Amino acid sequence: SSFGMTDRYSALNCLASMDGEESVVARRDVALQKFFDDADGDALVLNKWFMCQALADLPDVLDRVKALVKHPDFTLTNPNRCSSLISAFTMNAAHFHAEDGEGYKFLGDITAQVDKLNPQLSSRMGRGLIQWRKYSEER
Repeated sequence: SSFGMTDRYSALNCLASMDGEESVVARRDVALQKFFDDADGDALVLNKWFMCQALADLPDVLDRVKALVKHPDFTLTNPNRCSSLISAFTMNAAHFHAEDGEGYKFLGDITAQVDKLNPQLSSRMGRGLIQWRKYSEER
């Protein structure tokens, strides 16, 4: 059993990318829910919970991020919360830069919403596009 936040968060990061059989997915989801419940509303811990899921290496991670945008503890008005999910997803290179361009479309849509609330934050959200020359023109 892990006692410190560093140990617990490291373990959660490993579990967050687990995929496959239903029993594996169920254990992953239980671990994510336990971490959330144990956070007991602590803003910094919840930011880590959102970030961990945005960085997960799962085939449906973009759909998961879109669902988390609708989570009751997520808000675009809190810069740290917004960064913990949206900006973290842009660091998930394989999924953000997917060839279908859906990661870019999502970022564009959400950045437009954030820009109305906090232009400074929305300008920082584009950092994931800085190395655009590394990717093919199809994206």
